[in-house]
Amino acid sequence: MRVGLNLLAMMCATITSPVIAQTTVVGAGSTETATATIRRIDPTTRFVVLSGDDGSEMGVFAPPEFTRLNELRVGDVVTITSYESVVSQLRRPRARKPSVSEEVSATESTSALPGLTLSHQQTEQVTVKAVDRDASSITVTNRDGCTISRHVERLSDLDGVKPGDHIDITYTEALLATVTRAK
Repeated sequence: MRVGLNLLAMMCATITSPVIAQTTVVGAGSTETATATIRRIDPTTRFVVLSGDDGSEMGVFAPPEFTRLNELRVGDVVTITSYESVVSQLRRPRARKPSVSEEVSATESTSALPGLTLSHQQTEQVTVKAVDRDASSITVTNRDGCTISRHVERLSDLDGVKPGDHIDITYTEALLATVTRAK
């Protein structure tokens, strides 16, 4: 539930452009589904409070682009399905750097009840700071100087990767939120 609600509150991702690469690693995408019940709706501030099955609550701002806020009701159940995948490419020395780009998309549902599909992708080159085969993780620095560590599913994906390498990362995140009317 926490993952789905966090994705609804904040979408972020990364995508790569084609380059000559020695290695391309495609991680298996993951999908998670969570449900939450609408507890409060403030139409003036466009703030919606959602409650998970475990009793946890999270507030979500509904941007002005979400035009069907007035159709939501306290007690409605929101089902949130999120998808995430990562693709990385190890570039040869002196290979062309990928352009940095970002794409965000939001589409409102045209069904009888409100819903929303969000996606976000961003292109970025990162520099490998560390590879920890024992912990199956990689640590990289992005163009803003932020250091990020990620778990690597398959240890073989780290073969040939070393500190100082430049990796083009594809990170895709999408979210589908649907509403079911309370009975």
